[in-house]
Amino acid sequence: MIRYAWFVAALFLCIISEIHAQSDSPKNFKFSTVDLKLLDEVQELDRQFEKKGMIYRDQGLTSYLEEVAFRLMPDIPQSERVEFKCRVLRDPMVNAFAMPNGSIYVNSGLLAVLENEAQLASVLAHEITHVIHRHTYVENRSLRKKSVVLHVFSAIGAAGGYFPAGSVFGATMTLAGTVSQVLLMTSVFGYSQDLERDADNGAVVLMTAGSYDAAAMPRTFQLLDEKLEIEPIETFYRTHPKLKERISTSTELAKTQALKESRKVSEAEYLARVAGAVCYNVGADIGSRRARTAVARASRLVGWKPDELAYQVLLADAYCSLGAKTATPSEQELTKHGQADHRKRYLKLTEQEEQRELLAVPAGPADRKANQEKSEKLYLDVIAHNSSLADAYRGLGMLYEEQSRNSEAIRAYKQYLDLAPPEAIDRLRIESRVKRLEKLQVLAGKEGGS
Repeated sequence: MIRYAWFVAALFLCIISEIHAQSDSPKNFKFSTVDLKLLDEVQELDRQFEKKGMIYRDQGLTSYLEEVAFRLMPDIPQSERVEFKCRVLRDPMVNAFAMPNGSIYVNSGLLAVLENEAQLASVLAHEITHVIHRHTYVENRSLRKKSVVLHVFSAIGAAGGYFPAGSVFGATMTLAGTVSQVLLMTSVFGYSQDLERDADNGAVVLMTAGSYDAAAMPRTFQLLDEKLEIEPIETFYRTHPKLKERISTSTELAKTQALKESRKVSEAEYLARVAGAVCYNVGADIGSRRARTAVARASRLVGWKPDELAYQVLLADAYCSLGAKTATPSEQELTKHGQADHRKRYLKLTEQEEQRELLAVPAGPADRKANQEKSEKLYLDVIAHNSSLADAYRGLGMLYEEQSRNSEAIRAYKQYLDLAPPEAIDRLRIESRVKRLEKLQVLAGKEGGS
């Protein structure tokens, strides 16, 4: 079931696109028993995100998101049972969503894609509109008797298990599905096309009110059309409605909202606010079979601050995780047939099986060697500049272990253990690796002596 989650998602999108919800204006909205039940589920999902440790803890970043959000709605009256707050989720899935109680969640994966504050404002404005216009309640009233859609929800809920153990990709989706099928739908796959267009229209108005250039919205959609990875589940932000349609429509909308002077925030200023989340996301991408994305995000950080050694270590880690995979898709992979074939293999094979297939083609060994050489050079350059940076030794040890350079791996691991704090969460794991490699050396010595 998990391997065909992409098909289930496509089926879901076909169904949901046929649903045209009818609603009163937000001003005339009256809470029903059904609405209050959904609100209870929303509050529970808020609690579960906290309980499961899915919130990325950075008060400065949280305050930044809320600062941007509140700038977008200076004159909007407070809605009943709504308290706006923003949170970052530890999830590399490119996604953001708002719940009807005013909780706005932005995944670390989406923050890592955006270039500047105006693009962030376009995302937040879209989600704020969903809340103000009561879209979740409207959609829930439309969906609650459509059992076929609910069966699709159940199938999609299993997709979170596809990634390797420890992966956090899609964790939001999995948790939302355990609390409410409606919240799974709205948080990951979005609303009917009519409601999504309404949210885009409202976003342009809010951006103008906040002195942001609405032209940032189509640029945001262009960034979301990234084809570095084939994902088993594609979120609303990448599929619904079609990005090309949203780019075209939002471009025309932006022309109607021209400002004499808009708020300017550079990419460097934006990265200064979100860099911690991007760093977290590089590691999350590596742990979620998204090595190409990890390389792209780490390269961006290095390009921004080339002297920051921690970013170079992240980039080395990302190159090492590529194995025999190229850092960017080939021209053939980007064709429609190539994407379909890549998706099929991606869903069918484990990461280890995929690497074996890549190594079986003529270019595979050379690609792996090139990635490993880039990784090793980055680690060694970092150590040359700062020999006390523990993470560089850990990465180097893993690289050497993968290459069966066991003596060098042991030395690098021991350097890491000497430099890392006693409470390092991977200390026991690295100590175990050292013991195993030392045993292998002893066995190799005995075999050589005989």
